[in-house]
Amino acid sequence: MEVNVLAVVSSPRIHSYDVPWFMYAIVLAVLVIYAIIEALHTRRDHEIKLREAAIWSAVYISAALLFAIPVFFFIGSQASGEYLAAWAIEIALSLDNLFVIGLIFASFNVSRGLERRMLNYGIAGAIIFRLIFILAGLELLKRFEWIGIIFGLILARAAYKAYKEARGGKTLEHQVEITDQRVWKIINKILPIHPEFVGHKLITKINGRRMFTLMVPIIIVIELSDVVFAVDSVPAVLAVSPDRFIAYSSNVFAILGLRALFFVYQAVADRFWALSWALSGILAWISFKLIAAPLGLHIPIAISLSILAIFLIGSILASIIWKRQIEVGDIHIKSN
Repeated sequence: MEVNVLAVVSSPRIHSYDVPWFMYAIVLAVLVIYAIIEALHTRRDHEIKLREAAIWSAVYISAALLFAIPVFFFIGSQASGEYLAAWAIEIALSLDNLFVIGLIFASFNVSRGLERRMLNYGIAGAIIFRLIFILAGLELLKRFEWIGIIFGLILARAAYKAYKEARGGKTLEHQVEITDQRVWKIINKILPIHPEFVGHKLITKINGRRMFTLMVPIIIVIELSDVVFAVDSVPAVLAVSPDRFIAYSSNVFAILGLRALFFVYQAVADRFWALSWALSGILAWISFKLIAAPLGLHIPIAISLSILAIFLIGSILASIIWKRQIEVGDIHIKSN
C-alpha cells in the first residue's frame, strides 16, 4: 500500500500522515476499555501476583502489536514500522521509570493492595502529559529543525548515565532527584496532607477539616517522575516518528501496559541484568539519529527497528546465558 504523507513543513524529516478518523476512534476505544477493566478490577484492592501480571502484560503487548496491523493497512508500511519502533523504545525507556516507581512505593510503605490503584492514577496522568509533551516537541521540531540536535544531546547525556548504571556506578541519581525531601516538603506546604492511608480514599476528614490522604502526594510524586522521564522518552519517540498520531498512539499502548509490566518487572528485574546495557545502547543510537537528521543523514526505519531488536533480544539472551549475581542493598528514603 502506498504511504500517504502530507508535508507540513519544508523539512523532509517532519511529516504528518493522513490518518483516517476511525484510527483515532480505535485509540479512544482502547482507552475506554482499559478504564472499564481497571474500574471493575479495583473494586476490591488486592496484591497482584506474578501470574496475573504476566497474563495482563501479554494481553497489552498483544494489543499493541495487533494495532500495527490497521496502521499498516490504513496509514502505510512506513507508519507501521515507525509505530513499532516508537512503541519498543517507549517500553525500553520505561524500565527505569518502573524501578523508580517501585522505589517510591517502598519509600512510603505503600501496601501491595494499593499499588495497582495508584499506578492507574499515574497512567491517567501520563497519558495526558505525554500528549502535551509530544505536541510541544513536534511544534519545536517544525519551527526549529536544529532543535533535534538539542534533543540528541539530552539523550546522549541519558545514555551516559545509563552506561554508568550498567557498570555499577551511582544508580540512584535519577531516583533521588524525584523522591528528594524538598519535593515532599513543598507538597506538604501547598496541600493539607494527612500523613496516613485511609483505605483507598483520596480525601478524608480529620477533626472536621478535609485533608488529602497520603495517596495524593505519592500520586503527585509518581506523576513528577513521569515528567522527568518524558524529557528522555518523548525526544526518543519523535526521533523515530515526527507524526503526532504515530508518536502518541505508540505512547498510549506502551503506557497502558506499564501497570501490568510493573509487577512482572519487579519480579524479574535482577535476572535480566543486561537490559541496562541495552538501554544505554538504545539511547546512544537514538541520540546519534537525532543529531544526524538535521545534518542531512536520514536513517531508514527498518535499520532503526533492526538495531532496537538486536539490543533488546541480545540483552535478554545475554542475561539468560551469562547469569550474574547482583548485590542488592536496602534503600531508605525518608518521607517526612
